[in-house]
Amino acid sequence: MSEFIGVNILNFVKELPNDDACKAYLTKIKWRDGFKCTKCGNTKECEKSGYKYHCYSCDHVESATANTLFHKVKFGLHKAFCIVFEMSTSSKSLSSIQVGKRYGISQTTSWFFMQKVRKSMESSKKHFLSELVHVDEFTVGRKEQDKQGRSYDPKKKKAIIAVELTDKHRVKRVYVKSIDDYSSKSLIPIFEEHIDTSAKIFTDKWRGYEPLKEICNIT
Repeated sequence: MSEFIGVNILNFVKELPNDDACKAYLTKIKWRDGFKCTKCGNTKECEKSGYKYHCYSCDHVESATANTLFHKVKFGLHKAFCIVFEMSTSSKSLSSIQVGKRYGISQTTSWFFMQKVRKSMESSKKHFLSELVHVDEFTVGRKEQDKQGRSYDPKKKKAIIAVELTDKHRVKRVYVKSIDDYSSKSLIPIFEEHIDTSAKIFTDKWRGYEPLKEICNIT
């Protein structure tokens, strides 16, 4: 089959109905550019057997799931595929308790696997916030007495948050990033890594955002 594209879970399950179909799909995606041994780098003298490759240069055998999110998954590849599909296509947060009940696995197992998925999605930096995005800075800690505005207390942790909203102003996705201070240098990374330049961005008009107005639609 070709690479699956879409958000319809019924179509997804129809295309990938069981563990075997998922292994075949993963094999195709993982080695779309050919096999290269992860142990010795050899690209020749290798033989494919089922969903594995055997390198005759160093005798290493690598499965389709090795070095992927699905390595050593004990609750079934099909369930793991479905969890990843739901997490990557849903605009709402999924809890490990909810996922555990839905797929018949323990809450602990679902939590650990979902953490792996979230880490993978975070590191790709390919899922940019778009449309309507609100950006603001904040500090973690108690409010200072008789103090308004930004806190410059060095003991407090500072962060910036970017919230993507739907057209009905409901929260869709969120990114939070730790910052050293409120300077443009500290604020710019969250825009570069997580916000599409086409997004309509709202801020509190802090001067640190001024340099970004040349490349972003900030109001």
